[in-house]
Amino acid sequence: MHFEYEITADQFVASQLLYHKLSGSRKHGERAVQWILAGIIFVAIAWSERSLDWTPILLGLIGTLWIYSAVASLFPARYFRRAYPKSDLAGKSFKADVGEDGFEVRGDQCSWRVRWPGVRERRKRAGLHALFTRYDVHIRKKVFE
Repeated sequence: MHFEYEITADQFVASQLLYHKLSGSRKHGERAVQWILAGIIFVAIAWSERSLDWTPILLGLIGTLWIYSAVASLFPARYFRRAYPKSDLAGKSFKADVGEDGFEVRGDQCSWRVRWPGVRERRKRAGLHALFTRYDVHIRKKVFE
């Protein structure tokens, strides 16, 4: 089977979210909770200081920044959407050949080929296929079942 495709911003975000989830999103959540707690402690220390010195102001700002960053890391889709134009995938088209031997993808700047025995695991989610090989992960929009 031969087809040509372009990775849209929505597909890019969905594939990055899938990779994010498969790479241990529970650890990401635990880390975010730790940063939120550290931020709350910094804000509480800054609040308890009743002086007009720079120390409580800086502690409060750092604590607020940590809380905001941790909450933002719990919802990474916004960051991935902003990263799409810089990813060198915007506006690029790829040609894929899927056969009995494996699959081959060719683009403007690179190409790769993977034989089916090299695919260790396959996962599906939200209209995407993820193929895990020995060295990398290929995430694509579902074209066929």
